[in-house]
Amino acid sequence: MRKLYFLLAIVFVVIQLGGCSATFSKPTEQDSIAIYQTVIKQIYQHDDTFGGTLKNPTLYIIRATDDTVGDPSLRQSNSVILSETVQLGITSALTNLSTSVVWVDSSDQVSLDSDTGLVSDEGVIITLGNIKYKNSGKALVAASIYVARLAAGGKTYILEKKDGVWIVTGTTGVEWIS
Repeated sequence: MRKLYFLLAIVFVVIQLGGCSATFSKPTEQDSIAIYQTVIKQIYQHDDTFGGTLKNPTLYIIRATDDTVGDPSLRQSNSVILSETVQLGITSALTNLSTSVVWVDSSDQVSLDSDTGLVSDEGVIITLGNIKYKNSGKALVAASIYVARLAAGGKTYILEKKDGVWIVTGTTGVEWIS
């Protein structure tokens, strides 16, 4: 009987260890702020669908996450509203950009030109996905930018923490542009 309990204990430990190696876990608020501001800077300064030349005075950021913005064919995972602390931290981290940050609940709150869909006041809309940590110490974040109906794009960014700083090291999966 002892051998049976011992074997069951080993099986239990193996199952638990397997569960511990789950692909995703919840990031800290400080990591969330650092990761999201890094992704926003990447998409605003380099991946704006205009070759990194578009510099808009207003950056509308949607509070709710949406994982489908990187790959519209994916099923939406649980959307979360970024906490007030995370929003304030991101806004503070973006002060060196030549843009003002406006948080909105949805893109419906942003005025668009009725003919072109161009964001009013030369703005852009940024939508972020959930942060998904990988066992390798990497994080994945879907993000999109919307300027107008035929000026938008999205992808999923890969980030790694190097010397205490989160940096974009690549992308994965589908990349789309309109």
